[in-house]
Amino acid sequence: MGGRLYSGSSSTMTELLLVLGFGFWVIQSIVAVKAAGGTTHECPAAERDALLAFKAGIKEDPSGQLANWVASTDCCTWSNIVCRDGHVISLDLRPDPAFDNSGIFLTGPLGSSLCNLPKLEVLDVSEMQNLTGPIPTAIGNLKNLLHLDVRDNKLTGSIPSTVGNLKKLNFLSLGGNPITGVIPSSIGNIGASLNYIFLGDSSLSGTIPNSLYGLTNLTDLFLENSRLSGPLSPLVGNLGPTLLVLDISSNKFTGPLPSTLGKLTKVFLLDVSSNSFIGSIPPSIGNIGHTLFNLELSNNKLTGTIPPKFAKQLTGLAALGLQGNLLTGPIPQGAPFSSFGVDSFTPGNPGLCGHPLPACSKHRKL
Repeated sequence: MGGRLYSGSSSTMTELLLVLGFGFWVIQSIVAVKAAGGTTHECPAAERDALLAFKAGIKEDPSGQLANWVASTDCCTWSNIVCRDGHVISLDLRPDPAFDNSGIFLTGPLGSSLCNLPKLEVLDVSEMQNLTGPIPTAIGNLKNLLHLDVRDNKLTGSIPSTVGNLKKLNFLSLGGNPITGVIPSSIGNIGASLNYIFLGDSSLSGTIPNSLYGLTNLTDLFLENSRLSGPLSPLVGNLGPTLLVLDISSNKFTGPLPSTLGKLTKVFLLDVSSNSFIGSIPPSIGNIGHTLFNLELSNNKLTGTIPPKFAKQLTGLAALGLQGNLLTGPIPQGAPFSSFGVDSFTPGNPGLCGHPLPACSKHRKL
């Protein structure tokens, strides 16, 4: 999912949980800011001019979101703006499909003028579809920013290293754009405030920087459907105390799965599918226990057997993807494995046997 519905072999319930989880972070950060808003002061001319400069670059506004942004009026009264003590603290331009079914909202460059709003806490221009240009380097000037969401646009270029200056940020969503380059190591500088990262559905490449594994209050990490590569570091286990979702599917990761995945004891979605991981399935994944709801290991190059203790350890598992590997031996029997169909194990895995595949005795005679 990330900023979108999660897709793949996961169940509808998993998709619902992910949507609810995403909504929780959006609502928590934006509503909290709006609740604290309200003003009896006019916004400063510099902040009004910054907003008007953004509007001046917009070529199309079919839903009229910026229609009342007029220079002769107080910008604190404009639509989609929240002020506190006369300063702009929230700009939320997320489209409302109930009022515009065209699928096209603002068209034009993101630009850098919005980075001249020094008190800004929420910047959400997600799902505009047609915002273009780079993520501005000056984004690092927004030292009070809590929520940054520019997903699902046509932004290009790399993630500026200055994102590491956003020490109060708790929600970072830049995915769904054709951004390139690497994940900057400075992302680790954001520190303990950061809870949510969505950088998936992009053209990012390179490895996951080790500094990211120092974000020990992270709950959601979405890096799916990109061009990331290299091994998955054992440092991923450092995210164990808080991480609920880890999705690195559809990338170019290689090497063995680290045993430290077993330290992610609060994870309910673990998706490493459609990469080039090799070696066996770490038995330590069983240590996650009943919390794990969806385990996606499909379409890799995994070998060996399915750890037999999984049947007793992963009792909360409702969705499983092991197909497209080279696994052998018996499928663990008993709940929850007895509820999974053939498509959880095949195609691929010609050496697997046992329900729902042919019985092991018959299988070995073939």
